[in-house]
Amino acid sequence: MKKIFLVVGILACCFKVNAQQNKDEYKLMVDSAISTMYTQYLDVIKKQRSDYYLNNLYLLNEQDQPLNYVPSSSKFKLINIYDTRNRKLLSKGIYAWKVFTTLKKNQFTINIVNFYITCKKRNYDFSNGGGSTTVFEYSCDKDNWQLITFKNWGI
Repeated sequence: MKKIFLVVGILACCFKVNAQQNKDEYKLMVDSAISTMYTQYLDVIKKQRSDYYLNNLYLLNEQDQPLNYVPSSSKFKLINIYDTRNRKLLSKGIYAWKVFTTLKKNQFTINIVNFYITCKKRNYDFSNGGGSTTVFEYSCDKDNWQLITFKNWGI
């Protein structure tokens, strides 16, 4: 009986060691788009010598919930917009980046929209101030996603 457990244990270790590492390409591409935009904003803010904007920036997903599943989210503050405990903060206004993703055929598009969000008398106001678009394309020949374009846009 002990030999069977030993053999099963050794086989389990071998399977675990030889298993492929799963990487979430969706998270990597979203993180790449956020990091690229963050780096560009960081360069501009260093020239202006004012880091208030980046130190008080929130990251949201398409449903206005905190986007906390990507590695670069540690650079941002997280908030639940519709939580009643945050109304006082929202009455003063916050800066936020909202991340939208779409997949059409073999192109994955990530739009990051820059918002100024306020809440007055339970009415939410999302003022758009520009953003960026990042497009990745899947190459069947190379079996991976490739960056096609990164473009900033704004008012």
